Amino acid sequence: MSWMQKLCETYDRCADQVGVVQAGRVPLLPAYHTTQLAQIELVLDTEGNICPGRSSVIEGKGEQTTIIPCTESSAGRTSGLEPHPLFDKLQYLAGDFAACVPGKKSGYELYMEQLDRWCEDPACHPFVVAVRQYLKKGRLIADLAADGILWLDEQAHLLQKWGGAKEELPPIFRACTGGKQMDAFVRFTVLPADGSFSPDSRLWASAAVRQCYIDWQNRAPQERDICFVAGREMPVSVMSPKKIRNPGDGAKLVSSNDASGFTYRGRFRDAREAFSLGRETTEKAHSALRWLISRQGYKNGDQVVLTWRDSGGKLPSVCADSMDIAGEVPESPSRRADTGDWWAAQLNRALAGYSGVPDGGENAMILGLDSATPGRLSVFYYREMPAEDFLERIRRWHTSCTWLHRYRSRPTGELDKKGKPKYEPATFVGAPSPIDIVETAYGRNVDDKLRKSALERLLPCIIEGAQLPSDLVHCAARRASNPIAMEGWEAGKTLSIACALIRKLKNDRINGWNTTGEYKEEWTMALDTQKTDRSYLFGRLLAYARQIESRALFLMEEKRATNAERLQQAFASHPRRTWKIIDGQLKPYLLRYKGQTFEYEKGIFQIIDMFEEGDFNDEPLDETYLLGYSSQMNHFIQTSKKSGKSEEKSPAESQSEDKQ
Repeated sequence: MSWMQKLCETYDRCADQVGVVQAGRVPLLPAYHTTQLAQIELVLDTEGNICPGRSSVIEGKGEQTTIIPCTESSAGRTSGLEPHPLFDKLQYLAGDFAACVPGKKSGYELYMEQLDRWCEDPACHPFVVAVRQYLKKGRLIADLAADGILWLDEQAHLLQKWGGAKEELPPIFRACTGGKQMDAFVRFTVLPADGSFSPDSRLWASAAVRQCYIDWQNRAPQERDICFVAGREMPVSVMSPKKIRNPGDGAKLVSSNDASGFTYRGRFRDAREAFSLGRETTEKAHSALRWLISRQGYKNGDQVVLTWRDSGGKLPSVCADSMDIAGEVPESPSRRADTGDWWAAQLNRALAGYSGVPDGGENAMILGLDSATPGRLSVFYYREMPAEDFLERIRRWHTSCTWLHRYRSRPTGELDKKGKPKYEPATFVGAPSPIDIVETAYGRNVDDKLRKSALERLLPCIIEGAQLPSDLVHCAARRASNPIAMEGWEAGKTLSIACALIRKLKNDRINGWNTTGEYKEEWTMALDTQKTDRSYLFGRLLAYARQIESRALFLMEEKRATNAERLQQAFASHPRRTWKIIDGQLKPYLLRYKGQTFEYEKGIFQIIDMFEEGDFNDEPLDETYLLGYSSQMNHFIQTSKKSGKSEEKSPAESQSEDKQ
């Protein structure tokens, strides 16, 4: 449970953020509080009377988020009646709810009993007492209807749905989910005698009202025990909070309600003997977790990967690619953006921005969450380490699992004819994101369970320097060897990511796992014209065949896959036999070049001359042929840019633009 202890420490260090509401973000909640979306703001005076014409409907989602006091039972309520202590739905607040909504059970009596107990406390805030005085009158729905907030039918029942013209739809029907008035949530504003606003008027934002409730809860008689996280005696938690990953999340991290099953039968008499958690601990930990996830968590469906430091500060996401971490993208694709040195410098500058820590240093925490069942949340990964070590491991990953990628895009700052943002291709050198790796290995329509499990397997590779799963690398290489089965842009993306994985796997085997010191790179991104590896040379030959035919097709203004692409899968299995077929089909295309035929033929002959005796055979190629193939294709592109022959765009470049 060290992750829970770290979350509590983060909460304490970020105390100045408690109760601060930002649009689109989950706030860091005070103890014994939760959030709800309120649709009605009821305005009262200090004598417990409604202020006519002052109440309103809250329509904006950003304005609806309301921090409310809660009990352990109300925070986790589902179908049963369990009132919140102050703000709640009409079902609990309105004494006339049963009369206005026939057939629906009212929670008014339960709510008033609880509010009475709070108001009987001598330290209760006077504005809370004013709310009780008004609600005791039991005419909330009638008063809101008189103010034009709620709408009744001829029988004085709440309208179930609006039957009038759509353009005349009242605000309350727009604000409530599904247009159901009876589900409206109400918050309170209490005005002093002069009608002006005081710092405590908006009860949901009042620090004094929040502290009043916290003090009352702390004084209430509660069962006490040793908290296994804090290591001291305190009031214990009976129920664990929900809404961890999003407002609709019903899964819990801590649960022990299976007394009739096999959770602890035979070893413990009850759940408390197995585990005891203080209420203050669970409140702080879950509030900090929600807050951090909304700010910097990575979500893969129901799966969440969170990285943070003790102070709550951000760290680079382990699920981002190098372009996201480096941040800056050149104004336009250029030669400098195609160099590994330029991107490495960008990455180092970006990581340096995370490295400043207070005296004594900070720790970095990496937490992975996923649903074990719809109601249970599991921790599938957790590590903590010094923040500087974490940043070094991120740097190591993004400088070792690298290749030249052209599948990203960036906004140009302009709009098209339909008013939508325009995009242009963006090139970067670095590591792909884990999700892009998974989709490269298994396809874009990969099963959700396989996607999640593959991401779990990749996290130790990034954070701990573990070996890349060889089966995942082989799957990526197999898909890259069959480009004809994919769209052009996807084939280019699959090839570059597969090369990044193959290169890292090969270099790691040379260097050994978790080594320190200089990292040797036998397999480089740049074209190695001296490498005599058999598979690498065959890959270069395939690139020549593709380049010759693709440029000839461009000059003929034809768009179709080249023979090299169509036969690539067969070429990987039977290179010598397939090369004879491809080579025979190149001659008509070579005739279309003016003065460049000799250059291409010379390049092919030079590569063939580099084969060791007996290597030019039909044995299946190793995945490294993709490195030679991609490096040679990238070399053609760079040569074309330097010579100014814009017509020699690679299929990867052209199809990337077509995708936009």
